[in-house]
Amino acid sequence: MGHKGSIRVRLYKIQSKFYGLTCLRQFFAILFLAMSLLTSQSFAQNETGPLEQTEEEPEETAAQAFERLFIDSNVVISNWFDSVAEGIDLFFVNKKITDEPSKINARLINGSYIKEGEGYINRTALSVSPRFHNLEKYWNLKFSTYDELEDGRGVRRGFLRQTPREQNYGATVGLFRRLGAVRVAFQPRIELQDPLQVSHSLGFESVWDFQTFKANPKLEFYASASKGPGTFHSMNFNFYLSDIYSLTWINEGDYEANAHKYSVTTGLTLGQQLSETTSMSYSLLTYADNRDNYHLNGYNLSLSWYQLIYNKILDYQIIPHLDFRQDDEFRGRAGLTFQFTVYF
Repeated sequence: MGHKGSIRVRLYKIQSKFYGLTCLRQFFAILFLAMSLLTSQSFAQNETGPLEQTEEEPEETAAQAFERLFIDSNVVISNWFDSVAEGIDLFFVNKKITDEPSKINARLINGSYIKEGEGYINRTALSVSPRFHNLEKYWNLKFSTYDELEDGRGVRRGFLRQTPREQNYGATVGLFRRLGAVRVAFQPRIELQDPLQVSHSLGFESVWDFQTFKANPKLEFYASASKGPGTFHSMNFNFYLSDIYSLTWINEGDYEANAHKYSVTTGLTLGQQLSETTSMSYSLLTYADNRDNYHLNGYNLSLSWYQLIYNKILDYQIIPHLDFRQDDEFRGRAGLTFQFTVYF
């Protein structure tokens, strides 16, 4: 019994030592694991900054989803236009002159016009302007569903438009040069009609910058397939009143040779810059012509609201106006123009 008891005591001591070594190993293993975790966490903090409590992102609303879809679709369409432009550019020139990629600038314009006694009209127009950087060493090309050259003849056809655009499908080939401070543009336009018709435009334009105002003289000789030859001229002055307000004095004249008609538009426009993307203008314009004798044909009061929603993607304009014309015995007729433009 004494011998067996001594054996048990020895076995117990061996088991105790083995158990102690096992616990010691487990302790060092746990300590090593903890040090490793602390080291990796400290390294991550040094790389990315202190750990912050993550918050769950709010769910996307229907309006935000539509906005994201609209912008993504616009980018996809723009990239497709650019790839087409690059292929056409290299096809015509047959060699790469510049590394600058070719692009296509497209505008989709939808306008709604309503006027007292005339009802409601909605028109959509499209303008596609390829920027062929290789081909532009020779000439410039533009396609549109309306006559953009006519759009540039006067404020009533431009940023203060109150009448629908006439549909006129065609392509314009433009040659542009600078003669000192004068910009010269020769733009023949082929109109897709039966038979094909051709219009021409030769324009001279400049901007004179003085300390307190700018002067913008313009002279254009044109030959329209529908209206015949004519001459458009303007001398507009823009006065800086402050960082917010500016005043534009408008002086325009348009002579149509076939009709022997000379139309004049004069007036004032007060512009107000509300923000980087929003502006308003208050306009008073008078119209006169020489048929049968030179006389006042009417005048117009209008308020224009313009807002850029997405830069180079979407904007809109609202123009409520009141017309007083001789044909209506100068009785006021209210009207409203709403136009939005999508850019690709």
